[in-house]
Amino acid sequence: MANMDGTIPRIDFAGIDPAAAAGPGRDSARWAAVRAAVMEALYEHGVFEAVMDGLIAPELSAAMLGPGGAAESFFSLPPSTKALYTNMEKPYLGYLSSSFLTLPYETLCVKDPLFPDGVPALASLMWPDAGNPSFCETVQAYTEKLSALATVVLRMVLESLGATAECIEEQARATSLALRLSGYEAPGTAEGRLGLFTHRDKSFLSVLTHNGLDGLEVELGRGEGGWARPTLSPGGFHVLAGDMLQVLTNDRVFSPLHRVVVAGDKTRYAFVLFSNPGDDVVVRAVDAAVDAQRPAAYRPFQYSEYVGFFFSKEHNDKLNKLEVFAALGIDGR
Repeated sequence: MANMDGTIPRIDFAGIDPAAAAGPGRDSARWAAVRAAVMEALYEHGVFEAVMDGLIAPELSAAMLGPGGAAESFFSLPPSTKALYTNMEKPYLGYLSSSFLTLPYETLCVKDPLFPDGVPALASLMWPDAGNPSFCETVQAYTEKLSALATVVLRMVLESLGATAECIEEQARATSLALRLSGYEAPGTAEGRLGLFTHRDKSFLSVLTHNGLDGLEVELGRGEGGWARPTLSPGGFHVLAGDMLQVLTNDRVFSPLHRVVVAGDKTRYAFVLFSNPGDDVVVRAVDAAVDAQRPAAYRPFQYSEYVGFFFSKEHNDKLNKLEVFAALGIDGR
């Protein structure tokens, strides 16, 4: 039964310094307590709200998602200008219009946003005269903040599994980023309208925030807990596990179904940062997650192979893409 008043776990990251993900400070009782809460939430539901007051200053939040901010400045550009960032070979990268998506929203995906060919390359196409340095600075600063949170969460998950320090550092080196900005057209009614189809993410982790307009709906309890429509609190970020984290942890973390439903008379802007394997990275369960009692649930595969499968027309409507693509049977086949 749907439970749209339901909630997702809310975890207070007070006392957790994002810089601790790469240095001292991980041996504290506070770190251990938050780590345990993170692992429990991702095991049971695959999603939680991370409350980290002060991670993003109000000024940066307004510059990114507020009126006249970076998101609005991009989506208010002429359609012909935004279309310059369309990737015909890989449509899931670049800009997609509502007519292409057949839903009342438009979206932009930038791979490796902190690299020179990421956000700066986008800005030089959209604003060829000057490149809009304010847009670049805002988007990159916002990306860096969410990336710090994603790094902390991934480290906590791997530590919970008992992964070695070498394994954790290897995973950090194998991780790349992609950001997605989406604008959801206001339906003009109180009745909810589908903004984004039901799906699972293909990433390690997704960190999501928005301009104060809720819309995320997520299936809880590994598919047995009904649907919830969580409200994002001030200083909060939704964190969702993706298919690659489910593989990495050998099913100890779950990639949940989720969708977006919008209502009201204001455009909803959402910013999602994806933490992904690099295209050429071979994804497999870490050694600490596999033993005789719990053999590997998925075959090793190159991430780019899964991306191709994930977006193929033949499998586009499947909700269990990971299982179809890589699940192993009892006999290992």
